[in-house]
Amino acid sequence: MQDHTLPAPLLTAFDGDHLEMHADGAIRISTVSADGWPHGAQLSVGEVLAVDPQTLLVAMWPNSNTAHNMARDGRLTLSLVDDGALLEIRARASLVAEQQTALNLSVFSLHIERVDVHRAKYADVLSGVTFRLHERESVISRWREQIAMLRTHV
Repeated sequence: MQDHTLPAPLLTAFDGDHLEMHADGAIRISTVSADGWPHGAQLSVGEVLAVDPQTLLVAMWPNSNTAHNMARDGRLTLSLVDDGALLEIRARASLVAEQQTALNLSVFSLHIERVDVHRAKYADVLSGVTFRLHERESVISRWREQIAMLRTHV
């Protein structure tokens, strides 16, 4: 199944108000490296804010390969598990701001072009990549700061 918008449960998951509930779930991001190969990384709910069903804001480490790839090429795919299926979200990134928060994060706007839902008739996908936070309270506190900063770019 294909769509061009985020499913409603993901809008809630990425609204910045449910960080504790989704703290363990990772979002796989794949960008296009300079040599044309996929480059993978992970995002957390503390780095993603849904603006509307077709737009996400993400906070990125500015010197990461992922941020460089997004600035250079813009194409990316987000992959995550939702409602027993694997979701593959194709988007294009554009740089919105740099040197945000004490961590000097870069902010990218992601315009969703396509959402594919991969569902098997014979099985449910139970989980994807997950996190185990070492210092949960301090990480979630940092995420709250990052989400507050992302909200200033809406």
